[in-house]
Amino acid sequence: MFNVNSSFYQFLTALQNKLNTEFDLRALSETACLLSANGTSISIVYYLCSSDKRIHIDTDSRYIHVDEDLWITRPDLLLNRIAALAGKAQRIYARDTVAARIDKQRAMAFQQAHHLQVALPGKYRYGLFHKGDLVAIAVFSGGRKMNNRPADYRSFELLRFCHKQGVQAVGGFSKLIDAFQQEFHPGDIMTYADKDWSDGDSYRKIGFTIVGETEPQRFWINTQTKQRYDEHTLPQAIKDASLSVRQSLGYAPLYNSGSIKLIKVL
Repeated sequence: MFNVNSSFYQFLTALQNKLNTEFDLRALSETACLLSANGTSISIVYYLCSSDKRIHIDTDSRYIHVDEDLWITRPDLLLNRIAALAGKAQRIYARDTVAARIDKQRAMAFQQAHHLQVALPGKYRYGLFHKGDLVAIAVFSGGRKMNNRPADYRSFELLRFCHKQGVQAVGGFSKLIDAFQQEFHPGDIMTYADKDWSDGDSYRKIGFTIVGETEPQRFWINTQTKQRYDEHTLPQAIKDASLSVRQSLGYAPLYNSGSIKLIKVL
């Protein structure tokens, strides 16, 4: 039996209004449930903050994992991202956009407004502009030498890619990668796809190859404020405490699904 609370009811109501679709609920545990709907391309596994690890669903359908803390702390961004995956975003086309370098301040502000993960400055940043409006960005690391490659070979990491909320630039991801490639001529570009949200298909479509996976990452949720921390950003007093003491102080562990590692050799 899923322990339904007021936060979940608010999420379900907002989700159904956003997608104009009625979702069916199936309990997976006391702290997780599966939401699915006919005619919708994705299903959602929703976790309360007292959840620990992810639940695998034995289905060929695509599904994403959504945590209660993200709904409470970033509701609009969460709903807009789900809507985009369900095909409900405003579609524009890469041929009608311009790719250009942007500065760190603009890239950080865009991520903070439109990305669920922590904003990263990177070293090189590209933006996609539609009629002067910034609608997507890609953030890259500096180049790294590879021991088993020629001296001039450089491997770069794609650190972040995101669209503006409510907008999907069809072909925009490829256009930003191409703009970076034309300027820096990388030997390869490596990136990670968050398994909570992606199966890596959008990366494979533009030439990336799956080369591995990372283990699930542990976060800590302050069950009072619903603030999320990783090990490095925890308050010092909590960081110094044992796992059992952390939990007694209201910090619950949460594990994501891990990531898919992909590389595009150029």
